[in-house]
Amino acid sequence: MTIHHRWRWAVCAAIALLTLAVAWSGPPHHPMARLAPGGLSDIGLYEAVARQVGRGGDYYAWAVRLQRENGFPLRPFVTVRLPTLAWIVGHIGYRAALALALTAVLANVLVWFAAIDFARPAERVSIAALIVAASIMVPRAVYLHEWWAGQLLTAALGLYLAKRPRAGLALAVAALFVREHSLLFILASLPFLPERERRGGWIGAGVAIAAFGIALALHRAEVTALVLPGDPTSPGWLGLRGPAGPSSDLQAMVLFDLVPEPLGSLLVFAPLLGWGEVAVRRSALPVAWFSGFLVVLAVLARADNGFWVRMILPAYMAGLALVPRALLALAGDAVRVRSGIRPRTAPGDGTTGSPAAKG
Repeated sequence: MTIHHRWRWAVCAAIALLTLAVAWSGPPHHPMARLAPGGLSDIGLYEAVARQVGRGGDYYAWAVRLQRENGFPLRPFVTVRLPTLAWIVGHIGYRAALALALTAVLANVLVWFAAIDFARPAERVSIAALIVAASIMVPRAVYLHEWWAGQLLTAALGLYLAKRPRAGLALAVAALFVREHSLLFILASLPFLPERERRGGWIGAGVAIAAFGIALALHRAEVTALVLPGDPTSPGWLGLRGPAGPSSDLQAMVLFDLVPEPLGSLLVFAPLLGWGEVAVRRSALPVAWFSGFLVVLAVLARADNGFWVRMILPAYMAGLALVPRALLALAGDAVRVRSGIRPRTAPGDGTTGSPAAKG
């Protein structure tokens, strides 16, 4: 069996182990929207800050004031979000922001139609439907940093697969200035750049990260200048929730929490099999990015960090559209192995086993 076909079997084994681990640890806890001691939710806080910015208020003064009044932590400085989204939504207004959000979802559908060019028409329609479905949230999600970062990173990943890495990097950098977790995507993407784009991609990423470092230092200075000694401190980020953590977060965001276990966990881990099919035929970047961030959710995220999973949505769930193809390929591989026939290489993967390479 070629190493490319082992991708499918390895991902299948990983999904089975993750599902069993969740079942062994007990039913996952599905996080609800967090309310601070002051009774304000995370989205409510971001909305209130954006409204004040739209009225001409200073972002940092209002962000620190509202977080303090409602019992949100102010230390370390990263507990105060970067001002990018509040500045944009505050100045263009809610309706324009909602229209921009709908445009972002439509743009992702178009990007992904081009990205998975080996997909059949039915698979492309399914990918589009899954991207739309996984994007749906309450209308006030336009104030949520992770929602926007997830949309930008979904488009960035699609552009990488469509062989437009520079455009992908530009969108990933935009996401970085919305939510700093986007740095993980940029770092994950660098080893997968095409050889002709590698030098420019590494230089561009280095410049972007340096610029972000400067912006983050300025952000830190603004926040720390306003924080008082008695202001609350975040409890830290080392949730150590295991596979049940990302399972519960994903299920809560895509409404699979209505499905009984272990089927719920199996459904939210199954997209990895679809992305394994992309690894066979195009690039392992989706598998690296999604699995890496799932590890972050399992190790670092607390139960009240449920919105973090939005960083990999909606692209992650689109992998479900390719699961039937992967299962058929697995069945075919198994039959050929039992018959003593070497498995066929996926078209276009560039290995010596392909008909094109032999011809």
